[in-house]
Amino acid sequence: MADHAAIRALIDAFAISIDTRDQETYTDTFTEDATLSLPFGSFRSRGEIAAMPTAPPPMTSHHLVGTHRCDVNGDDAQARWNVIATHIFDAAQPDKHAQAGGWYEATLRRTEQGWRFSSVQLHIKWNSGAMIPRKSS
Repeated sequence: MADHAAIRALIDAFAISIDTRDQETYTDTFTEDATLSLPFGSFRSRGEIAAMPTAPPPMTSHHLVGTHRCDVNGDDAQARWNVIATHIFDAAQPDKHAQAGGWYEATLRRTEQGWRFSSVQLHIKWNSGAMIPRKSS
């Protein structure tokens, strides 16, 4: 149960770091050789993950995660969790937003620093609104 609690805490840190724009904590949830697959790109190392583009202000987000599943096998694990992500394009105009829902699948490895993601893949099942708003001309 301690491993499951530690993995859930890592998932929470992952989600919270996205919403708080804490790239250092986000990057720290991964192993050095991790892979990350997102709708806008794939990243093949902790260095690439650290350097990936982030949403510019005033854009913000709110990620709800739940329905966690963890399967631990020694120093390796598999996890899956659901996500509903809300992307607000301007904090002053919260009615202009988009949402997406789906799940993350991850493999994890126990390291000296604790559990870390060795691969993460986001699967979007639905969305509403334009995830990236068009610029006005």
